[in-house]
Amino acid sequence: MLNQMQILAPAKINLFLKVLNRRKDNYHNILSIFRKIGLYDDLTITAERSSSFSCKIIGNFNFPDEENLIWKAAEMFNRFVDFSICFTVTCKKNIPIGSGLGGGSSDAAAVLLAANELMGRPCSKYELKSLSEKLGSDVPFFIDNFSTALITGRGEYIEPISTFPKDYWLVLVYPGFSVSSGIAYEKLDSSYSFLEDDNVITEEAAVLSRILCKQILLSPDSWAFVNDFEKVLLDDYPIYKSIKEQMLLFGALFTLLTGSGSAFFGIFENSSAAKKAANSLRFNLSSSNQIIICPY
Repeated sequence: MLNQMQILAPAKINLFLKVLNRRKDNYHNILSIFRKIGLYDDLTITAERSSSFSCKIIGNFNFPDEENLIWKAAEMFNRFVDFSICFTVTCKKNIPIGSGLGGGSSDAAAVLLAANELMGRPCSKYELKSLSEKLGSDVPFFIDNFSTALITGRGEYIEPISTFPKDYWLVLVYPGFSVSSGIAYEKLDSSYSFLEDDNVITEEAAVLSRILCKQILLSPDSWAFVNDFEKVLLDDYPIYKSIKEQMLLFGALFTLLTGSGSAFFGIFENSSAAKKAANSLRFNLSSSNQIIICPY
């Protein structure tokens, strides 16, 4: 049996993000479009049966292993099966931490998928999805192999959707700081009067879902997609307004904050347009901003 696997964990962007309501369990129901993009963390995962659980993480992380979703995914998988596993995970981080690009969630999903393969598939796809839901709201999306999906609930309801069949490119701007999801939701809660309600599929949400699925088939320059977090964070982070303005100035078909921040993405017609815009952004923004080009 193989005991090592290399796996690429993709980043994601939110093409649309609306917070519908606050749930009684203190989570929020959302309506969003997630898309996996051509930016990846590179993980090498070794898993072997052992007398006790352990997980060693090798990578450029600035927090303890036990706080890492990689460790939590390995530990959760180990608790689910009826034997102990020794993990070693080497992770080359290319997705900025705390950017809203889903790197931690994607890494966790990669560990679950790799561990299941290396241990002879003791878990069904349903069981892996169930484990992923306990790790975080974004993790279930990365368990599936489709690129774009309509997301509801707190992230666990996932419906694959078709997208515009063209090879666009992205410019990502990470401003050099992260935004706490908890703080972002607190700002949203103080700005909107959410009702506590566990029913995610309201009639309004159902209608909006149908509109989104039709609109995503259009060219990005005609999209009217929004991110609720962008509205409440723009005043706190003046750099956001500058990033948006310059993305559009340098030819972005569409630009938006991803997740609850802190990264922005711009969609460009092709790789040449993306590279040209990235060079202009590097010249006009401070060196604290990390600028990444990748396929859409």
